[in-house]
Amino acid sequence: MANLLTRNRPLLVTLGIVALMLVWMGTQYKPQVTAGILLSGLTLGALYFLVTSGLSLIFGLMDVLNFAHGIFFMIGAYVGYTFYANPRLMLNTVPLLLAVLGGLVVGGRLAGVLRGPTHGSPAARAAIGALGVVGGGLLVAAVWGLDLLALAPIAGGAASPTALSEPDGQYLTRVLVAIAAGLLLGLLRGWLEPARAGRRQLNLRSLVLGVAVAISALVLVYTRESGATFVLSLPSNGRFVLALVAGAAAGAVLGGLVEWSLIRPLYVRPIYQVLLTLGLVFVGTEAVKGIWGPTGFNMEMPSQFATRGTACRAATLTDWISKGCASIDVLGRPFPTYRLFIILLGAVMFIAITLLLRRSRLGMIIRAGVQDSEMVQALGINVRWIFTLVFALGTGLAALGGVAAAPFIGVYPDMGQEFLLLAFIAVVIGGMGSFSGAALGALLVGLARAFGDQLVTTGIHLPGLEEAVKFSPSIARASTVLLMAVVLLVRPAGLFGKKET
Repeated sequence: MANLLTRNRPLLVTLGIVALMLVWMGTQYKPQVTAGILLSGLTLGALYFLVTSGLSLIFGLMDVLNFAHGIFFMIGAYVGYTFYANPRLMLNTVPLLLAVLGGLVVGGRLAGVLRGPTHGSPAARAAIGALGVVGGGLLVAAVWGLDLLALAPIAGGAASPTALSEPDGQYLTRVLVAIAAGLLLGLLRGWLEPARAGRRQLNLRSLVLGVAVAISALVLVYTRESGATFVLSLPSNGRFVLALVAGAAAGAVLGGLVEWSLIRPLYVRPIYQVLLTLGLVFVGTEAVKGIWGPTGFNMEMPSQFATRGTACRAATLTDWISKGCASIDVLGRPFPTYRLFIILLGAVMFIAITLLLRRSRLGMIIRAGVQDSEMVQALGINVRWIFTLVFALGTGLAALGGVAAAPFIGVYPDMGQEFLLLAFIAVVIGGMGSFSGAALGALLVGLARAFGDQLVTTGIHLPGLEEAVKFSPSIARASTVLLMAVVLLVRPAGLFGKKET
């Protein structure tokens, strides 16, 4: 019994904190108000979890403190919103991205068998520099004059179709130039990497994958209009599901590219990783402003959560599913049904990732890599690609959270950094590198924030005072920091963190 309590002490501490909060709220507020605070906290906790889980996985396996993680949350929201409101922007951008990606993979594989210039000589430096200039110039030429702003959706949040950017033949030229740019840049990167054993062996699997990606980019050139027409013809619920998939996929692909191209060469230089990810914050924010503008958007609620009126306050979950009501009755008070969807999404993702980590071979490799990555590498497992996969998984989860948050809080350029700060607080509370700690930390932060918002709105009734004591709005923001301070005073390594020896 003592061993059981010792092993589960962090969980018991977390449950104790939640129980104390619920008991105290029960003395201050009516049951329906307490239920509303609890559900609001679970909603925020689910969104924070989608960010903290990826952040924790990346740090736990790779020791990379990714300050740009909030950018993927924001990009997921923008991509999901754009796919929902006007998929033509995405369908005119994805072929170019796939073309560059396919060229990069093929070029990187060919660099392993083609003898590059000898490092250190003036001729080698000149050749490598020329290759970089030509590759970069072709990449600029591939996107030069492409008017993405004309394809961006309007600010209303509903479907807003626009025309194709340019004819198929002209756009096909851009894609071919993008493939050539990716090929040259892939060769350049491959030749700049340190020599490794077995480097002269051609990896046919990766080469075939790169060629397939490049071919898919060429095929998409001629399916842009039909694809956009099909998506826009779907009901809002179907478009929203596709938006969730598109946003998560965009975050995962972009995250994998960032790890492969920028972070992987800097594993031996941690301070450079910090500077790089901080720089990506500014680059990503300005890129989003350049494509979508600085104002932001309000995403339309899917029809399953949009029906309003006195006759559509659902009494049960069945009522909501059948009528698509915007709110459901919780102890006599309405509660938005979309928030229940966010809670459900967070719970499903928690169960799925837990099963992945605990019950799959990939999860076993990831957990072993967290303990001793060198030993896993010695067993013949390509740890580098596992790192890329985990990074992509983490950023994909953050992007999924961004899409889910878009109808709830809107889409704007600073949303990623706001959620990232609270995600870091949740990770610190739960313990750096602990997935279970990230989940519980997100739950505690969400409840603390919801409780802080309630204190600002209604205040606290203290004995001997007729009127409630009101608090400044800054208390709501400070509540999460105060919770972190209390937890760290009790457990400096976090609830599930381990002390370094």
